[in-house]
Amino acid sequence: MRGWGRGTAAALAGCLLLAGCGGSGGGAGESRGARGEAARVLREAVRATDAAGSARTESVSEIEGELTRSRGALDWSGKPYGRLRVGVGGDLVLKDGEAWVRLARPVGGKRWVRQRTGTDLVPAASLRLLLAAADAHRAGRARVRGVVTTHWAGRVRAAESARVREAGVAAQSVDVWLDARGRLVKRVESGRGKAGLVRVTTYWSGFGTDVEVPRVPGGGN
Repeated sequence: MRGWGRGTAAALAGCLLLAGCGGSGGGAGESRGARGEAARVLREAVRATDAAGSARTESVSEIEGELTRSRGALDWSGKPYGRLRVGVGGDLVLKDGEAWVRLARPVGGKRWVRQRTGTDLVPAASLRLLLAAADAHRAGRARVRGVVTTHWAGRVRAAESARVREAGVAAQSVDVWLDARGRLVKRVESGRGKAGLVRVTTYWSGFGTDVEVPRVPGGGN
């Protein structure tokens, strides 16, 4: 990641290493994962969160103790698009189903670089991942930034999900908090990936918000 801002690189690494941030598939073991009440609630949450269409989002990525924060807004009513401001001066833009990273310094004369992975940052991806966990369970109730939520948790193993295997993680812990309408308002995912121990905490709010993205000059300056 030479030429990348350190914070931008760290946040992207956190996203790409954790299967919940990348790829839209539900995981090879979803059909034999969560059962009973957990399966019913999580499937309803997928529908409710998908239907919300857009939201403001904040995230903290921790890789081996180094923290990087991002903030922005995403729209997933069609092809995901949006913008996240990462660390100090970094940008991650989703547009036309692709992810673009604004580099801290030009590389090869280019300021923007397209990424071929990690384009699915929509919140329901984490719910689908948790559906693959055989031990998915209710973990109590809590207030998340003033919102009363229900906490669900589980541990997804590589044998249960192709997405976890592809991330190079033996197992991944997934915790989600759902509001009264079943929408995802907080997610914590953690696992040991190629860059070491990775933990990503993400919040969603302002569902239905309008989302704008900047012009991305096709990989040029």
